[in-house]
Amino acid sequence: MKYWYEFKCAKVNATHTGENPASCNFHSIGQHLLHHAIELKETLLTVQVGAMDGISNDPMFEMYGGRKQDHVGVQSFKDLRNWLPVMIEPVPTNFEALIETYTEKIAKTKNLGCAVPINAAVSYDSSEETCPFCHTNTSESAPKVCTDLPDWKKFQIGTLDCGYSKHYHKENFDLCIVQDPLPCSSITNLLAERFLSSENIGMVQIDIEGYEYILLEGFMKELPDHLLPPVIHFERKVMVAQDEIYPLQEGKKRLKIAEDLMKSKGYALHHEGEDLLAIRVSGFRASFDNVMS
Repeated sequence: MKYWYEFKCAKVNATHTGENPASCNFHSIGQHLLHHAIELKETLLTVQVGAMDGISNDPMFEMYGGRKQDHVGVQSFKDLRNWLPVMIEPVPTNFEALIETYTEKIAKTKNLGCAVPINAAVSYDSSEETCPFCHTNTSESAPKVCTDLPDWKKFQIGTLDCGYSKHYHKENFDLCIVQDPLPCSSITNLLAERFLSSENIGMVQIDIEGYEYILLEGFMKELPDHLLPPVIHFERKVMVAQDEIYPLQEGKKRLKIAEDLMKSKGYALHHEGEDLLAIRVSGFRASFDNVMS
């Protein structure tokens, strides 16, 4: 990680522009970590929260599945036996498509030995074993106004924040939104139920429609600092939009809560347009600063 950060992200720190160089991105660091795991004959454990169908606008698929090759330093992997992906997706129809993506498009073509799909929602309310999850009604019996919605609204707009969903869909909320009680638990508990240790996570990728700041708060409390994943990648776009149209009480900003939390835990943040790449540099930042000076 120290080597990659010093040589791939040097331009950001050298110029202080805040702009991410092409080589300092989630795809590049993800490929670096998997190559490293292959060299050591070990396994890279990744956790994706909000995996949807495993392919649509999916950075994990783009990184390892080989669909997009337009990122600097990104190469297609022919063998993924050293990758162990955990994919958490609450919407049942998306989860079925996710299974197909990994069994048909990845496992058979890329030699992926094992994957762990989890049909649940991530929540840090310990009093609940099920959570109301709001997502678009995609059944054949859904009203026409719902079936006519663009695919990204039908399949990608799902959230535990049903209050925001009601505000977003307005008069169509009762017509088009299903509130399903889904299994929910923390990331640590969901992994433990599959006999996986949260101490070994290499990367976390999160896309949960503006709920990222709440998940990050809970996840940071689950693990001691020295066991936090070195790389966390999460969407910022929806949090920004929610801060504008559905503000929190007392003037708090969702994105700032997330950014301040990550910085307090030793992560350096790099903007990637709609997303943020967080790299935990607390262990090697002083050394890096010396190199740059």
